[in-house]
Amino acid sequence: MAKTYIVYLDEFGHIGPYISSEHSQHNTHPAFGLGGFVLPINAVRPFSSFFFDLKLKLFQNFDIKQAKEKAKSNGERFQLSTWEKKGSQQYSVVNLKKYKDFLIRSTSRIINRITSKGGFLFYVGEAKFRDPKQHNPQEVYKSSLTEIIKRLDDEFKSEDAQFLIFMDDSEGSADLVKKSIYEMHQNGRFQLIEAPMQVDSKLYQTIQCADWLCAIYGKISYYQIEPQAKPEYELFVRYFGDKIASAQKRSNVRNNLPKLASKEKLQALKKKFDDRRCRQLQICRN
Repeated sequence: MAKTYIVYLDEFGHIGPYISSEHSQHNTHPAFGLGGFVLPINAVRPFSSFFFDLKLKLFQNFDIKQAKEKAKSNGERFQLSTWEKKGSQQYSVVNLKKYKDFLIRSTSRIINRITSKGGFLFYVGEAKFRDPKQHNPQEVYKSSLTEIIKRLDDEFKSEDAQFLIFMDDSEGSADLVKKSIYEMHQNGRFQLIEAPMQVDSKLYQTIQCADWLCAIYGKISYYQIEPQAKPEYELFVRYFGDKIASAQKRSNVRNNLPKLASKEKLQALKKKFDDRRCRQLQICRN
C-alpha cells in the first residue's frame, strides 16, 4: 500500500508589489512564497495534539489569559480549541530578542518532532520584480503553487507515495487554487491525490504551525534578498537558518534579480583597472 503524506501550507512574504523598504506605498516584502511542513498521514493527529499542548505551555499564563478576559468583557464565549497565536506576533524581532531561549527551544521542538516522525520542512518562493508594472500577483501565486506541486510530486514519486495539500484559506486565492487542478491533471502530477484544499486555520493546529514556520521563512528570505533593508533579520538566519536548512527538502526562494556587486568584487575590479592603467602608462612612456 502506497504511503500518504499531508502537506500544510501558508503564505510568507507579501503578494503585492515591492519597490523598496523606503517606498511610500510598495514597501512590505521583496518576496512571496508558500511554505510549511510535511508529515506522514499517521503522524498528523499526534502532531496536532503536540502543537496544541505546546501552545498551552507557552501562552496559558498571559496570552490565553488575556484572550479569556477579553471574550468575557465582550460577552463572548472563549474557545481554547480555536484560539490562535499568529506567527507574525510570535516571531517578531522584539520577541526574539526578549525571549530568545524560549523561542529557540520551542521552535527546535517543533522541527525535531516533524523530522523524527518522517516529515520535513518545505517552502517555495521567489523575489519580486521591482517594477510594479511587471508584477502580477496572480501569476506570482500561481507560480509558487505550481512549483510546489511539481517538486512534491517529484519527491514522492521516488518513494511511490501520494500526498494531499491543506492550505490556509486566504482571501483572493480560491480561484488560483482551482487553477492548480490543471497542473494536477494536465501535467501528469499523479502523486497528488486531490486538488489543494483550503481550510480555516482556527480549526487546524497544523495550519497554525505552518503559519509560525512561514513567519521565519519570510524574515530569512527578506534578509537574503535585501539584507541592508532589514539587518535585524539576521537574527533569524543566525538562530534558525541551519536548523531549517537541515530539516527541509527541495526548498528555496528563487531570486533572479540583478545583484549588487560585493565590496570585495568592487575592490578586485578596481585593482584590475588600476593595474591595466599602470601598464598602459608605462607603454606610453617607453
